[in-house]
Amino acid sequence: MAEGAVTMRLLAVDTSSRDASVAVFVEDRVAALVAPGGSEQHSVALFRSIEQALQQAGAGLNELDAYAVTTGPGAFTALRVGLSVIKALAEVSGKPVAPVSALEAVCESARAGGWLVPMVDAYRGQIFGGLYEKRDGDVAPRGRERVASLEEFLAALVEEKVRPADCTLIGPHLERWAAAIRESPFSGSPQENTSPVLAEAVGRCGRRRLARGEGVDALHLEANYVRRSDAELLWNQK
Repeated sequence: MAEGAVTMRLLAVDTSSRDASVAVFVEDRVAALVAPGGSEQHSVALFRSIEQALQQAGAGLNELDAYAVTTGPGAFTALRVGLSVIKALAEVSGKPVAPVSALEAVCESARAGGWLVPMVDAYRGQIFGGLYEKRDGDVAPRGRERVASLEEFLAALVEEKVRPADCTLIGPHLERWAAAIRESPFSGSPQENTSPVLAEAVGRCGRRRLARGEGVDALHLEANYVRRSDAELLWNQK
């Protein structure tokens, strides 16, 4: 690094699933990664994970230059924990935040490139899915993210002229849908199981977004739930 250059430190947080994680980047290097696992609620474990990650990286909260966080899709309560913490830190510090899709982070963590179909468990017999393209070290969406049964999601891609032979199915728990995939038009598509620990991938996506000037302030950081909450569904049934 050139003399007098400023070292950029970024805190990346993912609470989009049960496998919450925290990473600290110093420039493009992962200086710390904490993924506690276990059954503790994110609201209990997240602050401790952030503290551990900062200690491992040898950095303090006041030394952070930016943040990255998954905005969804994912579980409502889990997402809100991560977003609320990062929103508060960004508001106090005045530092920018890079909002990152959990599905984009799944693509970033995959070894495969080209056309990617990321899928994560949405429970209730559904998945969150999307269509992305990964080229030259960047990940870009090529369709809207949605929630549906796996069968409905893959059938919709075919209707939209997506060629199964061109795609790789990716996700942290593909074995859960092995039977349904075998019965789908994507039965012959390559598959890759990815890590459920996404903070490092979130940080890498976030760094690229910030470099493009796509960071937001705390006021404009919003969740992307994809699926409406139970409260909204119940209200609409009245």
